[in-house]
Amino acid sequence: MLTTISYFGFLLALLIFTSVLFIGLSSIRLI
Repeated sequence: MLTTISYFGFLLALLIFTSVLFIGLSSIRLI
């Protein structure tokens, strides 16, 4: 159970990181 929680936490962190990186690249392209 602890491994699944840490796994979902890792996926959530990865999703947030990729979305922030994508938004950052998009804003750089818009400027």
